[in-house]
Amino acid sequence: MTVKTPSISKLNSAQQNIFTASKLIGQMTMSTFGPFGMEKLTVNNYGDAFVLRDGKSILEKSDFDHPVAKILLDVSDTMAKNVGDGTISAILLTSFLLEQARINLEKGIHPNVIIDGYNQSLDFSLSLLDSIKFSIQDKSQWKNLVYSSLSSKFGTLESEKISQLTVDSIHNIDPLFSDPNTVDYITVLSHGGDSTLNSNLVDGIVFDADPLSKSELLPLTDIKLAIISSSLSISDEGLKKEITINEPQLLNEFKKTEKQILADNIQPLINNGINVLFSHKTIDDSLISKLDSLGILAVKRVPMKSLEQIERSTGCIIVNTSKEISKKTIGYCSNLTSMKMYDKNWFVLDHGSKHKSNTILIRTETQRYSDLYEDILHRILSLVRISMVNPYIVYGSGWFEFILSNRLRSFSLTNNRLSQLAIHSYSNAIELLPISLGLNAGFNNIDLIVAIRNSQPSPDRYIHLDYSNRKLSNRKNSRIIESAFMKRQLLITATEAANSILRIDDIHETKTQGK
Repeated sequence: MTVKTPSISKLNSAQQNIFTASKLIGQMTMSTFGPFGMEKLTVNNYGDAFVLRDGKSILEKSDFDHPVAKILLDVSDTMAKNVGDGTISAILLTSFLLEQARINLEKGIHPNVIIDGYNQSLDFSLSLLDSIKFSIQDKSQWKNLVYSSLSSKFGTLESEKISQLTVDSIHNIDPLFSDPNTVDYITVLSHGGDSTLNSNLVDGIVFDADPLSKSELLPLTDIKLAIISSSLSISDEGLKKEITINEPQLLNEFKKTEKQILADNIQPLINNGINVLFSHKTIDDSLISKLDSLGILAVKRVPMKSLEQIERSTGCIIVNTSKEISKKTIGYCSNLTSMKMYDKNWFVLDHGSKHKSNTILIRTETQRYSDLYEDILHRILSLVRISMVNPYIVYGSGWFEFILSNRLRSFSLTNNRLSQLAIHSYSNAIELLPISLGLNAGFNNIDLIVAIRNSQPSPDRYIHLDYSNRKLSNRKNSRIIESAFMKRQLLITATEAANSILRIDDIHETKTQGK
């Protein structure tokens, strides 16, 4: 009878802990990866439930204390801020690189050798990416770029609808897609209670606020507007005046003085010909008749985000009080109207003198999804912005990863034995990205790996995952494209994160003692 002795790990307890945590987090997020990924239901300590499908949001809401989880959260945060896409890809690639490194460490290879091999692989990968990327040519490719990113977060019909709205909103302002600052003039609003397919695009800035003056003043044209950030009222938050009353008969005088203070503060509006006043805070109700008689529409409690959009579009400058209003701070636009939507009235400001603006109105089935959808749309706009600066793309559905992993294996043969193992491990990690996509879509694991190895992918030989037929296909799918800059940032961020973790050989917890 042969007794098999258990293998003894060459990793210390801290290293085993680190690699186990990385692997578990990778496994947790893998099921959300790609167009066939599933969602996570997270419940916090207060009983609040969140339905999540984004890598960054999943790690944030999970609130892990482990240092590796915090590093992986930084990885996803870097992708979200710098690119707007690829958060799950970055988490998975980092996890795959660390798992491949663990296998090499168990063989006795020093971490510095693995790090050196990973750095060589990264340089080779970036060079290959630069050689096979191609430029965006027309509006349809911009739509496909947005659609490809959205398809991993929404269904096919929803992705089609929102990608069309996103591209149209940019095209209406910048038909050539040449100015990255165009994204700053697009507002995203979401509201529950209807299908996402009923989302629409509105010309102008749409915002919710409280009108002080009569609604009969709308619509307005040829608008001269002013924006104040403080209150226009006699209160602790607004104007501060101290008046001493020694006799009861002076009470009427006090009331008159109070009204005069308010009247003095709307005099700059009259002097500068203002016909619309926006305030971030409140405006005293006693000014209604006075403002109406002057033909001035006053709107209070306008969200600061909307005021900043109005400021950019009209050239208006936000001032603290009405006394600071001058010709230099006035903004101009052509139209201000109201529209009935979601059982309430909204303002629509259009054709600002400085820049045109658009608003994407996203409908969601429930209000719970509203903030999530808004966040996704803002990231998509960030992806478009960075793609305007770097207008290069590659085909998706695993095309680039198949080519890269195949080329890396060939490249590894040109290096010494130890570096060869590290570069080969890097190739395996890259290949696991499209394999994970395939597994989530229902591909057979063994059949997929065999098909990949037999396909011999190259820039001249198009190979991608055919989700409909659950197999590899050589038919070019120009509908699925991805930003080359996103791929570049993904490779750099994941490799650097994996290398930084590989340099760790122990974990020390410091405790601060109170005095």
